[in-house]
This record gives sequence, C-alpha cells and structure tokens, in this order.
Amino acid sequence: MNTVVIGAYWGDEGKGKIVDLIAADADWVVRFNGGDNAGHTIVIGDKRVILHTLPSGVLQGKNVAIGPDVFLNPESFLKDCQEVVNKGFKIAGKILIDERTHLIMPYHISLDSSQEASGELKIGTTKRGIGPAAKDKASRTEDITIHDLLQKDFPKRLYAVLRAKKAELAERGIIKDEDELAKYSEAIASRYNKYAGKLRPFTGSVAYELNESIRHGKSIIVEGAQGALLDIVHGTRPYVTSSNTTAGGAFSNLGVNPREFTILGVAKAYPTRVGEGLFPTELKDELGRQIQKEGQEFGATTGRPRRVGMPDLVALKYSAMINGFDAFAVTKIDVLAGKKFKAAIAYEKEGAITARFPFKLDGWSPVYSDKEYYFERFTEQQAIEMAGQGYDSLPDPMKEYFRELVQFTQVPISMVSLSPKREITVRKNALQRTREHLQK
Repeated sequence: MNTVVIGAYWGDEGKGKIVDLIAADADWVVRFNGGDNAGHTIVIGDKRVILHTLPSGVLQGKNVAIGPDVFLNPESFLKDCQEVVNKGFKIAGKILIDERTHLIMPYHISLDSSQEASGELKIGTTKRGIGPAAKDKASRTEDITIHDLLQKDFPKRLYAVLRAKKAELAERGIIKDEDELAKYSEAIASRYNKYAGKLRPFTGSVAYELNESIRHGKSIIVEGAQGALLDIVHGTRPYVTSSNTTAGGAFSNLGVNPREFTILGVAKAYPTRVGEGLFPTELKDELGRQIQKEGQEFGATTGRPRRVGMPDLVALKYSAMINGFDAFAVTKIDVLAGKKFKAAIAYEKEGAITARFPFKLDGWSPVYSDKEYYFERFTEQQAIEMAGQGYDSLPDPMKEYFRELVQFTQVPISMVSLSPKREITVRKNALQRTREHLQK
C-alpha cells in the first residue's frame, strides 16, 4: 500500500517511528518537504538514531528519496549518512536526491540567524537557513539547485547570485564590499565543489523514479517534515515553516498521482509546539512540566524545550479536513498514563463559540469536553502484552478517549504507539473501515 504520513499538529508527533514501522513492507521511503530543521528520532532496540534529512526507511535498508521541495544542506545530509553507519546500520538501498532540490547555502544560515537575533519580525526559527532558501526559490533567479551545483559554471552562477544579494548581505554584516564579496563567493564555491563530487552519484529525477515504481506495483511511503499546522498556506501564519506540509503538498511536490495513495495522520496524544506562535491548549502548570519531562519533549534538531498542551480535537479535525486523512496513528499515549486530562472540542472568544480552527488564534480560548479521562500507568512489559493482544486489550478509559477523538474528527485510528520502541505498537486495520462504522 502506498501511504503518505503527515503530522497532524505542529510537528514532533513521532512520524519517524511510524514511518520506520510501516516501511518494513515498502520499496521506497520518500521525504517530500522541509529541510534539516526537522529531526526524526527512531528507536530500534537500544539504538536511538536521529535523522534530519535522510528518510527514516534507510534504517531498514529501503530505497530512499529526497524530493524537489526539500531544502538540502549537503553537510547535514552527509552527517545523516555517517550517523546511520556509526550506529551500526548498513545503507543497503538506493539513495536518490532530486536534481531540482534547492541547496541551503552558508549565507542562508547567516541571514536566518541575523534576523532572529535582531528581533525584527522574529518567528522562532531553528536558524538553519530554511526561510531564506525558500525566499530565494520563490524569486526564481537567486536560487541554487543541485543541478546548478553539478555544472562547470557553478562558481559563476554563485557569484551572480551573491552580487544580486549584495545589499542584503551588506546590511546584515555578512560582507562589506565588492572585494570581500568575491572572496566570500570563492570560499563557498570551493567548499561546495567538494560536496558536488559526493552528491553527484545520488542525483536524478524523483518523479520519474517513483512513477515508474508505481507502474510496476512497488510500494512507496512518503514522509513529511514538521506538521500540518505549520503549512505555509493552511498553517498558523506567520509562525509556520517555509513549505507545504500537508498531503496535497506531497503529491504536487513529488509529481505523483494522489489516487495511488492512502493518507495517514500521526497525532501525538497531546500537542506540542516549538518556538513562537499561539497555542490555545498550552499547559504552563505542573501537569505540563510532567508531560514535557516524561515525554522527553525537547527538539531533536535544536534541543529546545517543546511547549505542551491538552489534546485539541478542533485542531485535529481541521488537520484531518485539509489533509483528507484515511486514519490516525496515535503516539505517546503512554505519557498521559497516570494523569487526568480533557480534550478541547471548541474555541471561545468574547462570548462567541466556534468548532472551527480560526485563521488567527489571537484571543481564542479552548472549550473542553465535560468528560475527564484517566488510566493507570503501565509497565513496558504490559505495553508489550497489549501490543501483542491488540486494540481490545487497551485500558477502557484510553479507548473512551479514542472513541471521542474518532467521533469528533470522523477519522478512524489504525495504530496506537505505546512506547518509542518500534515493536510496542498496537495495529488495527482501520483503513478498511467505512465512515458509517465511525459512529458505532
């Protein structure tokens, strides 16, 4: 089955584990967006691997591809490859990087850091250069792709781009004058020409490769970076990422037929958010601190603490609508064990109540369901037993919460993760269920 895996909240939902789990039956695992500002953490046995650019399926020896809407930092990509080897895994499959993929250049990182440090229109980026690279891509004239890097006239192309950006670079203190600009360009060209030799064997057309694979009945898993609520169009602007993070973005970016795929939304049992931006159900109390600690809610890329909130069904229903989820995979429900929690089912502002997710969250407060949920903590051994016995073995209060989630969002649940470990996951054939079953 071809599947697109999308984060249902603001990212950090555990997509890496879910992709790693279902990749066992796949021929290709493909990354369709974002850059090394996202980190996917996979736990296999006693090994914990964090990947920033390489798709998670590389750990299972699958063919992996990086699509044309990914912003690639060559150094970060090569570090990912080394991380896989250092942790004792073999890169057994093909690695394909689309020739249209845009490169993150040193000046992108400098510009990103400078803007965040200045406080001017700060949005809490990871300072990895994603935004400035996306801005150059949109300009159509100041962008640099892998195809550009592999050409003999790359240094000339780079210098022309830098000259066009000279005023901006000077304003941010990155260069001072024409002579310094020329030296800066030469240094980058020398460094990136070394990357060119290492990237050339991986470069090709992802669209042609994937469509050919689909035609021959091969199975493809597509993974996204960040979450749906950080989508540059449908997310909580301006505190969003620089690419499309929804399922629609996967299809348009990769050039594949959406009718060939199912769409799986990964919904962490509680939402988290990193950096700036309004967060209606955010917990700033002891419960929030407990969840943050037990859930190890610290960014895989930056180490920044993640803000934690109560479950938000309004946000999940909106996410389900704009993505067309066929099912949810619920992660980190084990972190809520031993804690009382409720789910937001509406928002309120100045006496007005809505069950729609607002374009701007300013002033909106969550309205919670009357139902309070609580289930006892369970050991890893108990989690293993539940994973083996199936969905019916889960605690009744946990299933009651899932029932409310399903009825509110109209999306069934196909997987429940009870631990960071790959094998401790309850799988349910929810993708085959009809919409009429949701009310039962």
